[in-house]
Amino acid sequence: MKWFRSSVAVLAITFAGCSTDRHAGTSGPSTAAGAHPTAGAPATGPAPVPDPAEGQILSDVVQLTRGFDKAGEGYFSRDMKWVIFQASPPGEKNYQMYVAPLALSDGASSHIGQPVRISPPNSRNTCGYFAPNGESLIFASTAGKEDPNEPAAGYQRQGGNYRWDFPNGMEIYRADDWQAAVTAAAASGNPTPQVDLAKHALTNNNAYDAEGAFSPDGKWIVFGSRRDGDSELYVMRPDGSGAVRLTHTPGYDGGPFFSPDGKRLVYRSDRKGNDLLQIFTAELKFAADGTITGIRNEKKLTDDANVNWGPYWHPDGRHIIYATSAHGHTNYELYWMNDDGTGKTRVTYAPGFDGLPAFSADGKYLMWSSKRSKDNTTQVFVARFKPPQ
Repeated sequence: MKWFRSSVAVLAITFAGCSTDRHAGTSGPSTAAGAHPTAGAPATGPAPVPDPAEGQILSDVVQLTRGFDKAGEGYFSRDMKWVIFQASPPGEKNYQMYVAPLALSDGASSHIGQPVRISPPNSRNTCGYFAPNGESLIFASTAGKEDPNEPAAGYQRQGGNYRWDFPNGMEIYRADDWQAAVTAAAASGNPTPQVDLAKHALTNNNAYDAEGAFSPDGKWIVFGSRRDGDSELYVMRPDGSGAVRLTHTPGYDGGPFFSPDGKRLVYRSDRKGNDLLQIFTAELKFAADGTITGIRNEKKLTDDANVNWGPYWHPDGRHIIYATSAHGHTNYELYWMNDDGTGKTRVTYAPGFDGLPAFSADGKYLMWSSKRSKDNTTQVFVARFKPPQ
């Protein structure tokens, strides 16, 4: 088993896999025995009180997930009516994948409906994402390939360090017509509805494949893979064909997302091998027929002594939001910057973890993972977003 080792006391704080830090956040206390994940009613207010400066950018902050030991890495559907996220249900140590209907509104009344588990038993899951047309979704899973002897994915404490494992059985799955399956499961009367949507694997090579996201036109999926022995970025067609390797530099590259115009990528990388992730962008190269052939003009947007990760494009295509350890590894915060790395501005001001941000298609809402919940667990939050001035 190969692993990425880190001396930073960070992403043990949260997740596993996708970003394998598109993950991170401490689990905190478990939900009471017998509790079940339920529909997220509007939150009444966070336990840790954010600095008032946060209110200049984020308003109507609402906790969406409850009843999970931890939850995070939520993404909007293009029509903003659904959310996909990963969560650890009570009694299970690994992340499972969930989909829930989403109701957004002005004021602190946004909420989700009944979450439906779409991953199978005895599996690790991460990195869910919707196709832009809403007809398909993807997520990474060890379905059918779970090795109980492999450590859980994500930064794991080992001696004085942390390590970040990449399960060899992690593959990317695509589920079509998922809405009908999820709606039927939610109507089943089961208090914890579930349907196994890990049936159609796009990758199958016994190497870590995860961290996937669709292009804006739905014609490509960008993802991270260790199929060539190192953690590199690739693209493939939505049916899994035509894989093209994009990065060729030693060290971890992962957590990629297409820009809103589909011409660039943003991602994180450990190019210096010092366990400090930095944010990069690159232009995509296209053949005459529209096939992606590689990248060019790679630019490093952060270059400091912090862990910078989980970058995501604002719909205007000119700004990027990301998480950083600039305020300590127990207090990750979200920052906003121009797409050339200038104008870095703090967004969140709450004690504890804030990370894994994602914007709605209209840019009016921000979804992220935060440890500001009343029970001190990492959960998915949403807020109205006003771009920093």
